[in-house]
Amino acid sequence: MSKSHLNTRGKILDKALEMFNERGIEYVGLRELAGLLDIRVSNITYYFPTKDDLVYELSLELSKTNAAIIVASEDLTMHSFLEMMHRVYHNQVQFRCLLLSFVHVMQQNKRIAEAYKKTQTVRNATIKTNIDVLTKGGYLQVKDEDEKEFLVSTLSLISRFWISEAAVSARPKGTEAQIRYYLSMVTRLLTPYATAKGKREMRSFEDALQG
Repeated sequence: MSKSHLNTRGKILDKALEMFNERGIEYVGLRELAGLLDIRVSNITYYFPTKDDLVYELSLELSKTNAAIIVASEDLTMHSFLEMMHRVYHNQVQFRCLLLSFVHVMQQNKRIAEAYKKTQTVRNATIKTNIDVLTKGGYLQVKDEDEKEFLVSTLSLISRFWISEAAVSARPKGTEAQIRYYLSMVTRLLTPYATAKGKREMRSFEDALQG
Protein backbone atom coordinates (compact mmCIF):
# COMPACT_ATOMS: atom_id res chain seq x y z
CA MET A 1 0.00 0.00 0.00
CA SER A 2 1.40 3.41 -0.96
CA LYS A 3 2.30 6.09 1.58
CA SER A 4 -0.60 8.29 0.43
CA HIS A 5 -3.02 5.40 0.94
CA LEU A 6 -1.62 4.77 4.41
CA ASN A 7 -1.98 8.46 5.24
CA THR A 8 -5.60 8.54 4.04
CA ARG A 9 -6.43 5.38 5.96
CA GLY A 10 -4.77 6.76 9.09
CA LYS A 11 -6.60 10.08 8.82
CA ILE A 12 -9.93 8.25 8.53
CA LEU A 13 -9.18 6.18 11.63
CA ASP A 14 -7.98 9.20 13.60
CA LYS A 15 -11.04 11.32 12.75
CA ALA A 16 -13.41 8.42 13.38
CA LEU A 17 -11.91 7.82 16.82
CA GLU A 18 -12.12 11.52 17.62
CA MET A 19 -15.78 11.79 16.61
CA PHE A 20 -16.80 8.46 18.17
CA ASN A 21 -15.19 9.56 21.43
CA GLU A 22 -16.94 12.93 21.26
CA ARG A 23 -20.43 11.87 20.15
CA GLY A 24 -20.64 8.10 20.53
CA ILE A 25 -20.21 5.31 17.98
CA GLU A 26 -23.94 4.98 17.45
CA TYR A 27 -24.35 8.65 16.49
CA VAL A 28 -21.70 9.19 13.83
CA GLY A 29 -22.28 7.86 10.32
CA LEU A 30 -19.90 7.46 7.40
CA ARG A 31 -21.47 10.38 5.51
CA GLU A 32 -20.92 12.72 8.43
CA LEU A 33 -17.38 11.44 8.83
CA ALA A 34 -16.69 12.00 5.12
CA GLY A 35 -17.99 15.56 5.41
CA LEU A 36 -15.70 16.29 8.36
CA LEU A 37 -12.74 14.93 6.40
CA ASP A 38 -13.83 16.76 3.24
CA ILE A 39 -13.72 13.56 1.21
CA ARG A 40 -16.29 11.37 -0.51
CA VAL A 41 -17.94 8.46 1.28
CA SER A 42 -16.43 6.21 -1.37
CA ASN A 43 -12.98 7.25 -0.13
CA ILE A 44 -13.87 5.80 3.26
CA THR A 45 -15.56 2.65 1.95
CA TYR A 46 -12.48 1.92 -0.18
CA TYR A 47 -10.64 1.18 3.07
CA PHE A 48 -13.58 0.32 5.31
CA PRO A 49 -16.58 -1.05 3.37
CA THR A 50 -18.89 -0.58 6.37
CA LYS A 51 -18.93 1.31 9.62
CA ASP A 52 -18.57 -2.02 11.42
CA ASP A 53 -15.26 -2.55 9.59
CA LEU A 54 -14.06 0.83 10.79
CA VAL A 55 -15.06 0.14 14.39
CA TYR A 56 -13.44 -3.30 14.18
CA GLU A 57 -10.15 -1.73 13.11
CA LEU A 58 -10.24 0.64 16.09
CA SER A 59 -10.93 -2.30 18.40
CA LEU A 60 -7.86 -4.07 17.04
CA GLU A 61 -5.76 -1.01 17.80
CA LEU A 62 -7.06 -0.88 21.37
CA SER A 63 -6.33 -4.59 21.81
CA LYS A 64 -2.84 -4.18 20.35
CA THR A 65 -1.89 -1.26 22.58
CA ASN A 66 -3.32 -2.95 25.69
CA ALA A 67 -1.41 -6.13 24.88
CA ALA A 68 1.83 -4.14 24.84
CA ILE A 69 1.07 -2.92 28.38
CA ILE A 70 -0.45 -5.99 30.06
CA VAL A 71 2.44 -8.43 30.10
CA ALA A 72 3.58 -11.20 32.40
CA SER A 73 6.81 -10.44 34.22
CA GLU A 74 8.87 -12.45 36.68
CA ASP A 75 10.24 -9.16 38.04
CA LEU A 76 6.78 -7.74 38.82
CA THR A 77 6.28 -5.82 42.05
CA MET A 78 3.06 -4.50 43.55
CA HIS A 79 4.08 -1.00 42.49
CA SER A 80 4.80 -2.02 38.89
CA PHE A 81 1.55 -4.02 38.72
CA LEU A 82 -0.47 -0.97 39.76
CA GLU A 83 1.51 1.18 37.34
CA MET A 84 0.58 -1.31 34.61
CA MET A 85 -3.10 -0.84 35.48
CA HIS A 86 -2.59 2.94 35.46
CA ARG A 87 -1.20 2.81 31.92
CA VAL A 88 -4.04 0.55 30.77
CA TYR A 89 -6.65 2.98 32.10
CA HIS A 90 -4.97 5.87 30.29
CA ASN A 91 -4.91 3.84 27.08
CA GLN A 92 -8.60 3.01 27.48
CA VAL A 93 -9.41 6.71 27.72
CA GLN A 94 -7.95 7.16 24.23
CA PHE A 95 -10.45 4.56 22.94
CA ARG A 96 -13.25 5.33 25.40
CA CYS A 97 -15.97 5.15 22.73
CA LEU A 98 -15.49 1.38 22.54
CA LEU A 99 -15.95 0.98 26.29
CA LEU A 100 -18.86 3.42 26.53
CA SER A 101 -20.65 1.49 23.74
CA PHE A 102 -19.40 -1.92 24.89
CA VAL A 103 -22.75 -3.76 24.87
CA HIS A 104 -23.86 -2.18 21.57
CA VAL A 105 -20.53 -3.03 19.91
CA MET A 106 -20.60 -6.63 21.14
CA GLN A 107 -24.12 -7.12 19.81
CA GLN A 108 -23.63 -5.23 16.56
CA ASN A 109 -20.19 -6.42 15.51
CA LYS A 110 -19.73 -10.20 15.58
CA ARG A 111 -16.07 -9.99 14.57
CA ILE A 112 -15.33 -7.80 17.58
CA ALA A 113 -17.31 -10.12 19.86
CA GLU A 114 -15.36 -13.17 18.70
CA ALA A 115 -12.00 -11.41 18.91
CA TYR A 116 -12.86 -10.10 22.38
CA LYS A 117 -13.51 -13.61 23.72
CA LYS A 118 -10.05 -14.72 22.61
CA THR A 119 -8.36 -11.56 23.84
CA GLN A 120 -10.05 -11.74 27.24
CA THR A 121 -8.95 -15.35 27.71
CA VAL A 122 -5.32 -14.37 27.07
CA ARG A 123 -5.64 -11.23 29.19
CA ASN A 124 -7.08 -13.10 32.17
CA ALA A 125 -4.33 -15.71 31.92
CA THR A 126 -1.72 -12.93 32.03
CA ILE A 127 -3.32 -11.32 35.08
CA LYS A 128 -3.48 -14.72 36.78
CA THR A 129 0.23 -15.26 36.08
CA ASN A 130 1.04 -11.85 37.53
CA ILE A 131 -0.97 -12.62 40.67
CA ASP A 132 1.12 -15.78 41.03
CA VAL A 133 4.30 -13.71 40.68
CA LEU A 134 3.09 -11.22 43.29
CA THR A 135 2.25 -14.09 45.62
CA LYS A 136 5.68 -15.69 45.16
CA GLY A 137 7.31 -12.30 45.61
CA GLY A 138 5.69 -11.86 48.99
CA TYR A 139 3.32 -9.04 48.00
CA LEU A 140 0.08 -11.03 48.15
CA GLN A 141 -1.27 -14.00 50.05
CA VAL A 142 -3.75 -15.76 47.77
CA LYS A 143 -4.74 -19.08 49.31
CA ASP A 144 -6.39 -20.99 46.51
CA GLU A 145 -7.63 -20.97 42.91
CA ASP A 146 -11.07 -19.67 43.89
CA GLU A 147 -9.54 -16.53 45.44
CA LYS A 148 -7.31 -16.10 42.41
CA GLU A 149 -10.25 -16.41 40.00
CA PHE A 150 -12.19 -13.88 42.07
CA LEU A 151 -9.36 -11.36 41.84
CA VAL A 152 -8.88 -11.90 38.12
CA SER A 153 -12.58 -11.57 37.28
CA THR A 154 -13.04 -8.49 39.50
CA LEU A 155 -9.96 -6.73 38.12
CA SER A 156 -11.25 -7.45 34.60
CA LEU A 157 -14.70 -6.16 35.51
CA ILE A 158 -13.33 -2.87 36.84
CA SER A 159 -11.14 -2.41 33.76
CA ARG A 160 -14.02 -3.16 31.38
CA PHE A 161 -16.65 -0.87 32.91
CA TRP A 162 -14.96 1.89 34.92
CA ILE A 163 -15.30 4.42 32.09
CA SER A 164 -19.03 3.72 31.71
CA GLU A 165 -19.56 3.93 35.46
CA ALA A 166 -17.62 7.20 35.64
CA ALA A 167 -19.74 8.65 32.83
CA VAL A 168 -22.92 7.81 34.73
CA SER A 169 -21.83 8.80 38.22
CA ALA A 170 -19.79 11.82 37.05
CA ARG A 171 -17.33 11.34 39.88
CA PRO A 172 -14.78 12.60 40.37
CA LYS A 173 -14.34 15.19 37.65
CA GLY A 174 -11.30 15.11 35.39
CA THR A 175 -9.75 12.11 33.69
CA GLU A 176 -6.74 11.76 36.00
CA ALA A 177 -8.93 12.11 39.09
CA GLN A 178 -11.27 9.44 37.72
CA ILE A 179 -8.37 7.10 37.04
CA ARG A 180 -7.05 7.62 40.58
CA TYR A 181 -10.48 6.89 42.00
CA TYR A 182 -10.89 3.58 40.16
CA LEU A 183 -7.30 2.58 40.87
CA SER A 184 -8.10 3.11 44.54
CA MET A 185 -10.85 0.52 44.07
CA VAL A 186 -8.19 -1.87 42.77
CA THR A 187 -5.96 -1.29 45.81
CA ARG A 188 -8.92 -1.77 48.16
CA LEU A 189 -9.74 -5.01 46.37
CA LEU A 190 -6.17 -6.23 46.85
CA THR A 191 -5.65 -4.94 50.40
CA PRO A 192 -7.21 -7.95 52.22
CA TYR A 193 -4.77 -10.20 50.32
CA ALA A 194 -1.72 -7.94 50.66
CA THR A 195 1.20 -8.61 52.97
CA ALA A 196 2.89 -5.80 54.88
CA LYS A 197 5.35 -5.59 51.98
CA GLY A 198 2.52 -5.35 49.48
CA LYS A 199 0.72 -2.66 51.48
CA ARG A 200 3.89 -0.56 51.64
CA GLU A 201 4.16 -0.63 47.86
CA MET A 202 0.47 0.24 47.51
CA ARG A 203 1.02 3.32 49.68
CA SER A 204 4.12 4.19 47.67
CA PHE A 205 2.16 3.95 44.43
CA GLU A 206 -0.71 6.08 45.77
CA ASP A 207 1.76 8.69 47.05
CA ALA A 208 3.40 8.79 43.61
CA LEU A 209 0.01 9.36 41.95
CA GLN A 210 -0.82 12.20 44.30
CA GLY A 211 2.60 13.75 43.80
